[in-house]
Amino acid sequence: MNIKKLCSGVKLCYHKTEQFKTSVISLDIITPLDSKASHKALLVHLLARTNKDNPTLTAMNRKLASLYGAVITPGISQVGESQILSLTLVCIDERFALDKEAVLSDGIRLLLDCLFAPDVTPEGFKEENIIREKRLLCEKIDSLNDDKIRYAYRRMIAEMCCDESYGISELGEKDEINALTGKELFDVWKQLLLFSQIQINITGNFDDALIEDAIIPRFEALERKQADITEVHTEFITESYDSKTVTEKQKVQQGKLVIGFRAGMTYDMDNFAAIKVMTAIFGSGTFSKLFMNVREKLSLCYYCSARFINSKGIIAVQSGVETENIEKALEAIRHELDEVRMGNFTDEDIKAAKLSLKDTYKSVSDSVMTINSWFTSQCMSGEFLTPEDYIALIENVSREEIIVAANMVTEDTVFILESEKEEA
Repeated sequence: MNIKKLCSGVKLCYHKTEQFKTSVISLDIITPLDSKASHKALLVHLLARTNKDNPTLTAMNRKLASLYGAVITPGISQVGESQILSLTLVCIDERFALDKEAVLSDGIRLLLDCLFAPDVTPEGFKEENIIREKRLLCEKIDSLNDDKIRYAYRRMIAEMCCDESYGISELGEKDEINALTGKELFDVWKQLLLFSQIQINITGNFDDALIEDAIIPRFEALERKQADITEVHTEFITESYDSKTVTEKQKVQQGKLVIGFRAGMTYDMDNFAAIKVMTAIFGSGTFSKLFMNVREKLSLCYYCSARFINSKGIIAVQSGVETENIEKALEAIRHELDEVRMGNFTDEDIKAAKLSLKDTYKSVSDSVMTINSWFTSQCMSGEFLTPEDYIALIENVSREEIIVAANMVTEDTVFILESEKEEA
């Protein structure tokens, strides 16, 4: 895995390999999570569908088909308090193309056309395209809300980070999306081109010189200045001084309990490895305390696990539980965290946690998509690290560091989604 700066605010991350039959290239636009989140979420969907030379879905699909069934998809993700807008191309490796056709080079030009030459009029993006993408994006938001595990997690984050940018949904809000106009989206597109950090990720078998020759002139033509590029910084809250509880009722069969903790971090890699191992012992995996005790021994939850978001310094515990067992489950989860704080775990627990984490990092190289996702996950990091770098950090964590990390954790927000009982 390598990284290099191409021009002002643009860097290239690449992994050259002949391991796969496909290649992946993505354009990641890194922008602050702010009041324009809805604009940017809708915009990236518009950019992925058509461009000036292929102004209809039929024309675009025909062009992609000529590239051996290549696919361009939009993506929206969140890394810390940044909103990542991705245009991703997946195409066949040129080794398998007839007559050594330049499939990847042609695909990159098509992808760049989506970003630099969208299908617009002097008034902005076309209304018929906007209507279609509004509907699709709103349907995506609805589907996430219907998934009560994701819904409960997002509600906890929204409550916990209500005064922070992190609490803004990267997908935007439906009422804002439906009110957007072609002119507003056009203005946001121009701003993103000139002022956003952009990361280009490539995984596959390719000639870097040819790739750079296709990419660099398009960005240099914009005359971007390094001083104008928007830097995105995440606010880290090191501790919570008081835990709040938010309860909501819905007609669901299974209640949800989600607890948000501050991990005591001041930046994304502050004590990262120790917190990662501590979280694994606490609640990540079948060997963890939450699984073995709260779920299996006490049978209080259908599922119960902890996840660590180092890009914001948050640990989230998610569980599915019957409404009448919520208080018992909450106390049991707090008890298991106290056990880790007191060092009541074995060397075997540490070994299992480290082995699980190392296996996860080793699996990054299993597919072009996971490698590409790794590049995106590193986009906001001050220092680009490989999975091997993370494995080395995990391996060196001591028992004492795990205990210290656990004692830095403070409870911030409890979100409860109760099952609303039907009246007889």
